[in-house]
Amino acid sequence: MDEWWRKHFDLLAECGMNKKVIEDIVNKNKARFREGVLDFLDFLYNEGIPLIIMSAGPGQLIEKVLEKEGRLYNNIHIIANHFIFDEEGIAIGRRDPPIHTFNKKEFVLKDLPIYEDLLERKNVLLLGDAIGDIDMVEGFAYEKLVKVGFLNEKIEENLEEYRKNFDVVITEDGSFEFINKLLEEIVN
Repeated sequence: MDEWWRKHFDLLAECGMNKKVIEDIVNKNKARFREGVLDFLDFLYNEGIPLIIMSAGPGQLIEKVLEKEGRLYNNIHIIANHFIFDEEGIAIGRRDPPIHTFNKKEFVLKDLPIYEDLLERKNVLLLGDAIGDIDMVEGFAYEKLVKVGFLNEKIEENLEEYRKNFDVVITEDGSFEFINKLLEEIVN
């Protein structure tokens, strides 16, 4: 998987990936949030709760979508794949190591600038769309963990496995309504 992911991002760079492509995706609303995500982001920001986004996707795209929505808050920390751009905005490579579904547990939280603050927090709300995402908290000394899985494809085929691994499963590109209500109950 690591080799495939490296080649995938290298191929994107070779084919002319540039900052304009990312801007076009964002400006044409091709990358959008689920219903309720903006409320989720606002709630976390207002309550001073850190959010770590760990994604196998392009980090610059995540940043630009958050920025466009006015939600690139200082409590958000993004661990994702980042292209390296030259002066003209053309991708000339990618930052190592690549992040993919099966290696998210290798990205240790102690490498984050916010790590010291995280040590004081013992509750984790983990949101993932792949079974491998449950490994993202490996190495973190939490006391309580709620895992929410988003199952959007091959639902009948994968539902049982998701139910075994996640506390809650949201299907069909469902909204953040459950998550937002849960957070309000926990905090209030």
